[in-house]
Amino acid sequence: MRLTIHHDPQVLPQWQDSLNKLLAADGLTPNSLPAGHRHLAIFNDRVVGLAVSQEEQLAYLAVRDLTRRRGVGHYLLAQTLVWQRQHGSTCARLSLTGRSTEAKASLVPFLAAEGFSQAADDWHKPL
Repeated sequence: MRLTIHHDPQVLPQWQDSLNKLLAADGLTPNSLPAGHRHLAIFNDRVVGLAVSQEEQLAYLAVRDLTRRRGVGHYLLAQTLVWQRQHGSTCARLSLTGRSTEAKASLVPFLAAEGFSQAADDWHKPL
């Protein structure tokens, strides 16, 4: 199967377990996610990545640790930014405030490689 991004999907039953595992790594559940548009990265009927957008803000971005360093985050972010641009956003913003040290350690180089600019714990990229 190929990696696909689904924007604002109904979470299918076969995706639920892998979504819960992804969120559990950050101490979250589907009900505790920030409000916004959900962008799911699906591979082999499993959720391997999730972004949540709120207009220009990326409220959440994560990739399962088992699938990192394989292009999932890059593709998920790229498709989410395309979706945001198509829905009127001119800039994407992601705050790392409140993220764990481990999460920041992986997100900072990733965001820099994806063309985001840093101002303290806030990252932004024109669309």
